[in-house]
Amino acid sequence: MLFANKIMIDNGCGIITISQENQPTFFEKLIKFYETGNNNDLKQWIYDTSIDGIDLNNNQ
Repeated sequence: MLFANKIMIDNGCGIITISQENQPTFFEKLIKFYETGNNNDLKQWIYDTSIDGIDLNNNQ
């Protein structure tokens, strides 16, 4: 997570923060990614629930 946030900050994309209440879902989706190699569900969930410090409505 630390390295992901470094890359995101360097590129002006905010940071990933997984709230305590969302951690069970995050780990479920992370395990599914590890098992299948398909990251689409995990990426969309993180985008929808866990990125702070960016205006997601801003079309850059």
